[in-house]
Amino acid sequence: MAMMETIAIYYSPLASTKIAAYVGLGLAYHMALVHTNNANVSFGVSSGPSNQGTLQTPMLALDAVLDVAKDIPSAFGTLTSDPKNNHPFRKGYPEDYYTQDFEGVEYPHVIAMTGPDLSNQWKTIVATYEKIGRLHLTYSPVSQNSNSMAAAALREAGIAIPFSVSAKFAPGEFTQLPCGDGKMCGASGR
Repeated sequence: MAMMETIAIYYSPLASTKIAAYVGLGLAYHMALVHTNNANVSFGVSSGPSNQGTLQTPMLALDAVLDVAKDIPSAFGTLTSDPKNNHPFRKGYPEDYYTQDFEGVEYPHVIAMTGPDLSNQWKTIVATYEKIGRLHLTYSPVSQNSNSMAAAALREAGIAIPFSVSAKFAPGEFTQLPCGDGKMCGASGR
């Protein structure tokens, strides 16, 4: 019997929110999408700011919201796709930075879809990451970010974001992003 394929959302905690968690406000998370095929090989997609070294302070985050409205790069730069997207890996091995931390502890996750063949949905997700990344949208930690891209790619592939006790707070998850072809991602009603 063939193994079922999955598309999952993995939530890695954002280091910039650890102080907020310490005072009781809770952690915020980064969403990465992982497809595991029926051969038990995984592929991941992720994104982030083009200026990785910018410290995520409250003032810079607020400035970035204004920069989104002006459609200019923020101190964080623009929203980019990870150049390592869609490379094969095995969960739990050292090259796996999508599903585990540097000590090998698995991140919280939810399964967004299960089926015998999810290759078409995965192709749509990868293509959506590439399309959005080419738009050079303003990066904002609170609105237009990696979580926005993950949610947009899921919607474009016709996959609903599951809500469960395993889901985590992911800033920007509900921000609609353009797909570069004159429409918003997921607007086609697939």
